Amino acid sequence: MNEIRGAAIWNVYAHDRLLDLLPDWEPKRQALFDQQKNRKAGLAGEKRVLEVLRSIDLPQGSVVFWDVSLPLLPGEWIQFDILILSCIGLLILEVKQIAGRLRFVSNPAALQKIENNLVTLTMGCPAAQFEDQRAGLETWLRMRSFHAPVHGSVVFTTNPIIEDIPRGLPIISLRELRMYIRDYLHGNPAFTIVELKRLIHAFESSRTRFLPYPLCSNYNIDNSKVPLGPRCNCGQQLVKDTEKVWVCNRCNLRSKVSYRKVLLDWFLLRSKTITVSQCAALFGIHRQSAWRILNQLPLEKHGNGRQTFYEIDYEDFDGLALLLNG
Repeated sequence: MNEIRGAAIWNVYAHDRLLDLLPDWEPKRQALFDQQKNRKAGLAGEKRVLEVLRSIDLPQGSVVFWDVSLPLLPGEWIQFDILILSCIGLLILEVKQIAGRLRFVSNPAALQKIENNLVTLTMGCPAAQFEDQRAGLETWLRMRSFHAPVHGSVVFTTNPIIEDIPRGLPIISLRELRMYIRDYLHGNPAFTIVELKRLIHAFESSRTRFLPYPLCSNYNIDNSKVPLGPRCNCGQQLVKDTEKVWVCNRCNLRSKVSYRKVLLDWFLLRSKTITVSQCAALFGIHRQSAWRILNQLPLEKHGNGRQTFYEIDYEDFDGLALLLNG
């Protein structure tokens, strides 16, 4: 299965790092924590759907876009959890990771969570959201002279108890997804392989990713509230002992430091760029050592001499992974 990912995994990782470093007394912390819970639930649901898709033999040339946004009008975008492009047509999967007892209501359309016969949460109607996505995608296709059927469904990944689903709503459970996809693939082809490749190219040229980095700037958080630098697994800031050895005053553990992971924190949380002086100050090392570290990383170098700075490409997921795992 040819799978093209968005930034969902990195957004979860970056927000985890922000919450790890943000002090408990920061007023924005609770709201960020609640948002992260929803973000993680959504990511978990999407991964479960992708596991099902990977077990299905999709037609030749098919592409699965995960976490993709497309421009519709200036300043207006349509976002999809999972979008499948195949010779059969286009299939939208709007993923919901909501457990418990649920109820659909109308006027206005909404989804309610029920506990002990009481409404404990009211959410936007996912079926209405799906129909907006389908209409937006059909418009996007027409604007680019593509003509193809757009199908899809809302997929509940936690198998909740849903009271009286109104007839005609595009709602399925995760355990129904495999059969749903297989039935869909029995439809008549809408594209030749050549036409499908042209459509995929149009998607790749047009799509965008949600990249809210650096997070401190995005949330208007003072950088001084998010102390960066080498840390022990227990969370304690490490203290430099020698050029290569750092000490945790809490655990009394002596260890080497992963410079790359600390620099990844810098880029995701504080700044898209870094200078040799900033790197040297971050680790308490000589400029020559900082210069050597930065030149070994997948960064774009700008300027000369003391005006030199290094810039990360937030869309280079392989480069981000190299920092995380290197």
